[in-house]
Amino acid sequence: SFPYQQYDYVPRLIREAADHPEVTKIRITLYRVAGKSAVAKELLYALTQGKEVEAFVETKARFDEASNLNWGKELEEAGAYVRYSFPAVKVHTKLLHILQEKPDGETVHYSYVGTGNFNEKTAKLYTDHALLTTRPRIGKDVAQVFQLLRGNLILPDCKKLLIAPFT
Repeated sequence: SFPYQQYDYVPRLIREAADHPEVTKIRITLYRVAGKSAVAKELLYALTQGKEVEAFVETKARFDEASNLNWGKELEEAGAYVRYSFPAVKVHTKLLHILQEKPDGETVHYSYVGTGNFNEKTAKLYTDHALLTTRPRIGKDVAQVFQLLRGNLILPDCKKLLIAPFT
């Protein structure tokens, strides 16, 4: 719960994922990105560590459009797969999905589902909550949301998450 807990755990989680040899992919939705975003900087760092980074950037985030576009462009130029808003649809979800491939073939989903933006500045101002879990069913649902945002899925079949406008 922010601002009751420190927000720096979030960019630190991304840094630790970037440094972990078994982590292969980091996906995130970016709605209101801070101008000097620690989260975006850690995503850039993850790219230098050979991680696959995917970001969905909402361009209709009141007052933060320029920052979102700047970070989206920087991530793209560094090698991330970046997808931008859909016409007439506002994506308001706050998701972080980290995939770890264990040597035995097991995939671990680290799923962060939150109400607040990935923005360390606003995390000090507004009350928001986040769930960080490795529950496989939630991780598979979060993976479906990213498939939907990527345009690879038309209708999600989520078991634990409710995805508007479908449910």
